[in-house]
Amino acid sequence: MPKIVDHEQKRKLIAESAWRIIEEKGIEHASIRAVSAAAGVSPGALRHYFSTQDELLLFIVDYYLTVKAEGLEISRIPMKAALEVLLELLPMDTEKRTAAGVWWVFAIRSLTSPSLQAKKDELTDGLHYLTKTVLDLLAKAELLHSSVDIELETFRLAAVVEGLTILALLRPELYLPETVERIVVRHLRELCVSAKDE
Repeated sequence: MPKIVDHEQKRKLIAESAWRIIEEKGIEHASIRAVSAAAGVSPGALRHYFSTQDELLLFIVDYYLTVKAEGLEISRIPMKAALEVLLELLPMDTEKRTAAGVWWVFAIRSLTSPSLQAKKDELTDGLHYLTKTVLDLLAKAELLHSSVDIELETFRLAAVVEGLTILALLRPELYLPETVERIVVRHLRELCVSAKDE
């Protein structure tokens, strides 16, 4: 009787194996050969699921974002909720640092890889959606200064998040998690009439 293969389960195993390699050794070590060995499949079998490293990278990014989105709870207090959403996007711990590193490799490769460009646009649109959501949340709670241009601030806040991400990756000894959080808190307070968080 032929063996039944659960292809989705196999893809999940491959993604998790690749993620472990990235966490332990860095994304440059997540080659087809290394990932196939870690997942216990042959390179040929892995190429059955992902014909190129870009396809594998795309799947890893999708898989990680799906897993991280599950069970995320945000405060009902507007100022705390805004801070929690923004900190969730930043490399505040080892796992998020790995994710941020993967994202930047992905983003740079997307500049020359047509197969990655659509996902890159989707993810940057998602960042803008989240920064707009934060601002709408503060506006609805009547915390934003009346002078805040929400459309412009959506992009500015996204730039703050991405800038902090790059600097925290490049200079972690300077951009410690507590420093990053203080910068985000200060930015939010400057946007608001008052820092009501209770």
